[in-house]
Order: sequence, then C-alpha cells, then structure tokens
Amino acid sequence: MIRGDWKLYKITVIGIVILFFGIFFSPNKYAYADEDIQNVLILNSYHQGFAWSKEQTEGIMDKMQDGGHNFSFLIEYMDWKNYNSIENINYLIDYYNFKYTNKTIDIIITTDDAALEFALEYRDELFSDAPVVFSGVNIEGVNSITSNYEGVTGVVEVINPTQTLKIAKQINPLLKKIYLMNDNSESGISTTNIVVNMVNEFDSNLEVISWSDLSFEDAVQKAGELDEFSIILIGTYFSDINNRLYDNSYVTMELSENSSVPVYHLYDFGINHGIIGGSLLSGRMLGESAAELAILILMGEDPNSIPIIIPDSLRTVFDYDQLVRFHIPLKALPEDGEIINKPFSFYETYKTLVISVVAAFAVLFAFVSILLFYIRKINNMKKSLQESNEELSELYEELTASDEEIKQQFDEMILINEKIKQSEDKLLHLAYYDSLTGLLNKLSLYERPILTTSEEEKAALLFIDIDNFKYVNDTLGHAFGDQLIIKVSERLTALTRENCSLYRLSGDEFILIMEKIDQREQAEEYATFLLTNFAKDFDSLSSNLQISLSIGIAICPEHGRDLEQLLKHADIAMYEAKEAGRKNYVVYDQRMNEVFTERFMIEKNLQGALDNLEFELHYQPQLDIRTNKITGFEALLRWNSPVLGSVSPYKFIKVAEDTHFIIPLGTWVVRSACEFLRKLQKSGYQGYMISVNISILQLLQSDFLEVVEDALRSNQLSPEYLELEITETIFMESFDRIISRLKILRDNKIRIALDDFGKGYSSLSYLKQLPITTLKVDKSFIDYITDDNKDDLVGHIITLGKIMGMSVVAEGVEEQCQLDYLVKHECDKIQGYLFSRPLSEVQIMHLLEESE
Repeated sequence: MIRGDWKLYKITVIGIVILFFGIFFSPNKYAYADEDIQNVLILNSYHQGFAWSKEQTEGIMDKMQDGGHNFSFLIEYMDWKNYNSIENINYLIDYYNFKYTNKTIDIIITTDDAALEFALEYRDELFSDAPVVFSGVNIEGVNSITSNYEGVTGVVEVINPTQTLKIAKQINPLLKKIYLMNDNSESGISTTNIVVNMVNEFDSNLEVISWSDLSFEDAVQKAGELDEFSIILIGTYFSDINNRLYDNSYVTMELSENSSVPVYHLYDFGINHGIIGGSLLSGRMLGESAAELAILILMGEDPNSIPIIIPDSLRTVFDYDQLVRFHIPLKALPEDGEIINKPFSFYETYKTLVISVVAAFAVLFAFVSILLFYIRKINNMKKSLQESNEELSELYEELTASDEEIKQQFDEMILINEKIKQSEDKLLHLAYYDSLTGLLNKLSLYERPILTTSEEEKAALLFIDIDNFKYVNDTLGHAFGDQLIIKVSERLTALTRENCSLYRLSGDEFILIMEKIDQREQAEEYATFLLTNFAKDFDSLSSNLQISLSIGIAICPEHGRDLEQLLKHADIAMYEAKEAGRKNYVVYDQRMNEVFTERFMIEKNLQGALDNLEFELHYQPQLDIRTNKITGFEALLRWNSPVLGSVSPYKFIKVAEDTHFIIPLGTWVVRSACEFLRKLQKSGYQGYMISVNISILQLLQSDFLEVVEDALRSNQLSPEYLELEITETIFMESFDRIISRLKILRDNKIRIALDDFGKGYSSLSYLKQLPITTLKVDKSFIDYITDDNKDDLVGHIITLGKIMGMSVVAEGVEEQCQLDYLVKHECDKIQGYLFSRPLSEVQIMHLLEESE
C-alpha cells in the first residue's frame, strides 16, 4: 500500500468510528419528553440502612431508569424489624393516608413479606388500588400471602445453597459439618428448614448443626474452636436466643475475624464483610427482575396474565483476602467465579499485550540493527563527498548569507502578524464568551438582534436560576460552586434545542432565548421538558446534593420587545417560581409587579431596621397540660417599619435569609431572648424556659456556638433554660453537617426542639439519630382535630415522641376539642390562641403577676 492510500485508509476508518459512536451513543434529548409521568411506589419491609432492601431498591430503580421512561419514584420503609407491632401498622396507615390521599399510584413494588402483605391489604384504601409486583418473597410466602388477590405478580426468592456446598466440597473434600447461623424469627426458621433439606439432598453424610439456640457471644467463641472439617454458613440472622438485635454485617465480620474455618453466606450483601464467598443470592438481581415485570404492567399488560417468575438471581463471587487467609488456591474455584479484592497484576491483566509488545521490540531491534549498518556505510560515502564539496559550500554560503538574512526578517514579520491576529481573536472571544463555562455572556446577549419583528411570530426569554446555590457556596465553598456551575451549563447545553440560544448572565443565572414559536404554550412545554430531564444523568459532584432549577418566562412581544424589559419580567416570574416551592416555572403576569415591588421594598428597608431598633420580640406562653402552669415561652420576632408598617415574619424572614441578613438578626434575637429570661429571674419568676427559632445559615456559622454561649454567660443563665428550635427542612438540606453541630450544642446542655414535625423525613431511622429533646407537632396536624374528625394520626405522633424520650408540644391549639384530645393522648405541653396569643414583654409580666 502506497503512502497516500494508507493515509486515506486511516481517515476513512476514523470517520466510520466517529459516525458509529455518533449514531449509537449520542443521547436522544427528545426521548419521552411528552410522556406522562407515572408514579412508582417502592415499599420496603425493612429500614433504609438495611443492605438487602438497599440492593433491591437500587436494582429496581436502575432497571426502570435504563429504558428512559418518565417514572417518578416514591420510596417508603416500614422498618418492620425494629417496629413489628400493630401500633406501627396503624401509624403507617395514618401516615400514608395523609401522604397519598391526593396522589395517584400507578404501580406498587414491594420488597420482602411484610411490605407485600401490607400493600395487598391496604392498596385499595391507600394506594389507588394499584397493581402489585413483589420481590424477595419465598414460594411459601407467595402462596400464603397472595391467595385470593388479583392484580399481583412478582419474583420468587429461592434460597438454594447447593452450588455453594459443591464449591465448599471442592475446596475441602473432607468437609463433614456445617454450622448454620439463622435466628429464631419466622424467616430464620424457614431458611433453616430449607437449608437442612437441601444439604440432605446434596450429601446425606454432611451434618448440619444449628446455632439458633446460642447467644451471639457463645457463637463467636465456638467459631474459633471449630476443626478443619467444618464450615460456617450464615443465612437470616438479626437476633440471638436472647432477642438482642444485631446488624447482619456486624455478625458476619465478628464471626469471620474469630472463626478458625471459612465462613460462607446465602446472600451477596455478606461479601466484603469477611465471608469467603460462594454462589450468593443477589438482591439487586431480584430487584431488576421485578422492575422488568413492573415495566410490562406500566406499558399496558394485564398483571393477572403475567406469571410469577423464579429468576436466576445467584452470583458466584469470592473474597481474595479470605482465600489467602485459608490458603485456598484459585484453581479450586469455578472458572466463571468473580474474585474481589485481588491485587492488580499488570502481566496477568495485559498478558497478550505484553507478549505482543516484546515481539514487536525484537523485530524493531533487528530492523534498527540492519538500518544502522547501512547508515554507517552511507555516512562514510557522505564524508568523502563532503570533503571534496567543502570549498564550493563556503563560496555558496557567502553568496546566500545576505539572502537568508532577508528571508529571516520576512518570516519574523509573518510570525508577528499571526500573533497579533491570535490576540485579536482571543480578546474577541473573551469579550463575548463566559470564561468559566464557555457560554455566550451578558455582552453577547445585549448585542444580539431584536427577538421578533412581527405580532404573528413570537419568542420567549427563559430566566433560569439554580435553586439553593447560595447554600451550596456557604457550605461547600466557592470553588465547588464554580465546578457546579460548569456542570449545570453542560447539562443545559445538552438540553438546548435548535431554535434556542443559551447565555450565562451572572453567578448562577442563565438566559435561554427560544425563537420562532407560534404560541406561549410551546415555551411552557419546553420549560417542563427542562425541569423533567435536567436531573437525569446529572453529575452534581456529590451523591448527597440534589440540584434543581427555577424558571421565569417572558413572551415577546406580549410582555415587551425591549431586552431589558423582558429580562426584568422574566426575573420577576423566576422569583415567583421560587416562592411557589422551587423546581418549577412561572410565566410572567402583570400582577407579579406588585409582589416584586413589595419584596424590593422589604429588602431595601430591612438593612437599616436593626440599627433603627425597629424589631421587637413577642413571647407565646407554653402550658403544661398536667399542672396547668406556664413552663416557658417561644420568642417570636416582630418588625414595625416606619415605612412599611407592621411586616409579617412570613414575608421578611425569607428575604433576610436570601440576603444573609438573618445572621446578625438571629444573633440579636438570641441575645434579646436571653436578656428577657434574665429579667424574669430577677423579678422572682424562676424555672421558665425560652425557645428561639434559628436558621440553617446561623447554624452553619463557625462562631454560632460562641454567640449562644456568650448570650448565656452575659445574662448568667444556665444552658438548660435555652431551647433552640430547628425545622425538619434543615435536615433535608444538610443532614451530616447539621447533626454534628447539634450534638455539640446538646453536649453543652442546650435543649433542641424539632419544629413543624411531620413535614420532613418519613424514616424513623433518621429521627432516632437526632439529639432532639422536644418534638413540636405542626399546627397543620392539630387543625385536623375537630368535633367531627378526631383522626388518631396526632395520637400516634405523641406516642412516637414519648417512646423516643422526647417532650411533645402541640402548636396552634385554638379549640377546646383539640385540648381535650391532647389531654386524652397525654401530650406534654400546648401553645396557641386557646390559652394565649403572643404577648409583648410588658404583657407577659402582667400575665405572670395575675397567675400568682
């Protein structure tokens, strides 16, 4: 092949490869854009931290998301291992009824027995009578639970240790005894019976010894005393004979560390925790199989026509560290087995490549040797010719010296011109493109042509803002914020259509102009497309960070032709979207100007209000129901502006947080509340407690603890008289960072109250981790209590708080029937207009004097 043909061949191959990847791997940004969203409820029997439930849930979600369908996942945990009681069932019924009354569930996917039984029993009442797909239930459970029910199918969990036993016998042909670790729960007994029967079928000479009658400490001790003819097999083990609960991962690691023989497992969540391996049942594979059935039903198939399946859910995997520990050679394992934790070997991994490279070097060395021989021969010939040509060369060099100097100067001029052109291009790019994201910038936006020139042809300006971006900067730093903006710009670029152009305006604000549209509904449809598809495959740089957008829309010429006017109106609409709950879009309306003007006036007058002494605190008494005496007060902020009049906290607190004015304002509130309590004590009123609401921005400040301690110290107050109130939304935004700060406060004997309980986490596991001393039931729940409606949901919440050792306070009590209900259910304290509205400092003094 000649040189030109070879170059053409390479170009052709590269072009085909690029075309292949462009066709088969480029994302289809329009896929399922118009598909209605379908709600998928994943109901887990156990708690969120349980590895088996986690693997099934991830398998379900990953499989359903692979198809690109428009699914919304709702995940719930019954926590049945920790709360297997009728009280928990009643609580879940009330809670799910409250949560899903107005929400349509298209399908229910359950994991394990308790969730399946609950879903079938109550789906008509709670979950839109949706079809059910189950996972993680053995055949006995399927037969006993699903009989007499329609609209249910699923995946059977088959416990089969036969392949693991074959592997164990292959590793140790002298194996005689199998020590079985199952607990005495219903599932543990069932697993024991299954394993014993299958061991007998496999080899009747093997002896099975159950350790279900031992305490865990005795089992660990015996594990270290076993002989070389034994193995340990772990199945369903979460409690010992003394009913003490254990984490399965902890059980596996403790047994492995102390065992003198290899430890095997029935489930793959035991891998990486000390087991040697085997043929293990995979929760993820079960979840994926269940997801396939769920997709068929959601695509229109009748669930009654889909048979219950028994999939192959076993994976053969081994831990290299344990193989080395028990001197087990790799050749004793099945060829298709997966080995984890194996040290990397370059030669074994790239054996063929290494051999090929060595052979190529050998051929190359031979070629170079021959080439050097001929080069020496040619050099000798050149040397003889050079000597004879030297005189002519000297003469030629003298003649060409002046010519070379002229050429050099000409080349330098060309190089200078090229550098000037490059500098001009670079300056032009910097002027019109954003240096961080590479998008068109604000200057480019303002110099673009007019959006539209006719009444028939419309255009839309979408003002896009990242939700909670100030919070990201405050908690994770500005360097992280810059990287996040880059990721957002890349995702928006991927979702931008042909008739759209994307700009970065400033900070976390982006402008998207949509041209040549016929009606405003096209802009609304595209905004919905952006909000729905933005989070898919989005890399937020942190697994715990949920990023969403708020969008304001202005239509040209309906809302103006001038760019400044359209930007202003879209900005106003964007703020309305944030006020409506974020992750939303709003189209501009003339009435929004009033709201925007009001916010502007609040922000303008807020900055000087603290220096002008425009704020004051009112205090709402908290009444102990049992003693009928006041035990404390909640400090509530009031703003009396000379310009705006009395401004509601619901309006100015949000502005204060957005502008970070909440930090100095919150410090003033803490100090003023402590000063008030000190005045009460000096007046002879002892034993009262003061509650103060704090913002997440205050809590994240490095000097917040010092501010609180200084307020207590300067007023000579004991820390147990101060209670800080936190809303559940704080934990939803930054659970790990916040909980560490709260523990420090609690270690200093400062009380912590969880305000507005019921609007945040649904998992009891999270609530148990929080250092909370007081549970405040939100007014929205108290309002449900009337003479005609006495729902037991509030009663369950009170019971839950008392079980967890918390003092329970009911907020917003306004009716006598509500007080009677709370007395009946033994609530600790109340506050509300039935007893007293918030009062000024002087009014509180009069109230206490009258109560003596």
